[in-house]
Amino acid sequence: MGRGDDHRVADILAAIADIRSDTEAMDYPAFAANPVVIRSVLYSIGVIGEAAKSLSPAVKDSAPDIPWRAIGAIRDRIVHEYFRTNTRRIWDVVMDDLDGLESTLQRWQGR
Repeated sequence: MGRGDDHRVADILAAIADIRSDTEAMDYPAFAANPVVIRSVLYSIGVIGEAAKSLSPAVKDSAPDIPWRAIGAIRDRIVHEYFRTNTRRIWDVVMDDLDGLESTLQRWQGR
């Protein structure tokens, strides 16, 4: 049986929670110096991207301010071009891009 939007949204929110837990009280130098945390965050971003790519058009259309293609693209880059992963860019995603996605999907859950 396939996973529906409810499950995919829950997966994304859980991955965001994992990233927040793994990077709590960290700054960029601490993040960049910790390969275990980097790998964990990369995995979680991969989960977010894969789940986002599988959301129905109805969910995506309900949140046009979310850059759905970019979310999928960063997942593809992490998986297929892992050798080009930019630690600073990943940190910027953690610091700048998760709040809007999280609040939008929390609102969608509470619909």
